[in-house]
Amino acid sequence: MSEENTKASEMETGGQELTPQVSTEDKSQYSPDEVANLVKALRSEREARKTYERQYKDKEQQLLKLKDVDLDRYQQLEADAARAAEIESRYGETIQAIEEKYGRQTAEAEGKAKQAETQINEFKKRYALEKVFTSAGGRTDSADGVSFFDMFAEQMSKRFRQEPNGSITVVDEQGDPILDSESGKRISPEDFVSSYKTHPVYGTFFKGVKGSGAGLNYAGTDANGMPVEDLSSLSREELFLKAFG
Repeated sequence: MSEENTKASEMETGGQELTPQVSTEDKSQYSPDEVANLVKALRSEREARKTYERQYKDKEQQLLKLKDVDLDRYQQLEADAARAAEIESRYGETIQAIEEKYGRQTAEAEGKAKQAETQINEFKKRYALEKVFTSAGGRTDSADGVSFFDMFAEQMSKRFRQEPNGSITVVDEQGDPILDSESGKRISPEDFVSSYKTHPVYGTFFKGVKGSGAGLNYAGTDANGMPVEDLSSLSREELFLKAFG
């Protein structure tokens, strides 16, 4: 039954759903349960018909939307998608291998760049420390082929930290700035280096030491006029052990 006929039937019945009429003669042939089942089946059939009609209208609307689609263009897009899937399947492993290769190369380049940056910072720190050492009266000559600054820096470089602005800060073993006990301010690199002029070993690294002969013959006085032990018989390693032992 069409929707128009259904509406017409509803108008005739005042919009009320009709219960199938069963004649007196028919009633004698069906039990109440059978009549109820017949009514239920009729209602189910009507609901199913309404559902199918709604589905038909939905499909009809979809068809109306598709009527403006360029079929040739749609087929071309499908072909392109299929080709892309084929290429990805065929060359996917190769592409992945290339990405991994260049990923490793990028990581290696980043590592080398970081290493170079570290070396540059170390050079800057060494240069700044050498300026401080020289300005504090550090000796510019050498002993046993090793400059006094190199011997000083080998042991003391770890006590200085390179700052982003190029300056250096005196730090303790934990890397914290060393503060002056009286002023509470940071000890300047110049004052820190100069304090080693009275050191029994490092005092000989500064100008003003009196000794006899060349090399590590330092008997005499340091830059402050203090007596300095004769260390001429000690090797460089023994000097460091004496200084830090």
